[in-house]
Amino acid sequence: MFDIEVHPNALKHSLSEEDVVFAWENFLRKQRREVPDVDQMIAIGFDRRGNLIELVAIDKPYGTLIYHAKSPPTAKMLIELGMAGK
Repeated sequence: MFDIEVHPNALKHSLSEEDVVFAWENFLRKQRREVPDVDQMIAIGFDRRGNLIELVAIDKPYGTLIYHAKSPPTAKMLIELGMAGK
């Protein structure tokens, strides 16, 4: 089984490591980014209180490294994931 690591940078918006991991594991939408950022996965997920969090991660040999997390999600992220109305 692969591990999930949360980079300290992902916690700079006052989110806890537990909430970031919970959101990654309880996602609404997750997808790989397109060229040139195909090494990145983006997601929108819920924390333990039901708040939406945007996440950006990369695959590592040991598992997943989440290096960005922010709540609430930005309009740009919602659009990229096809979750925003036109």
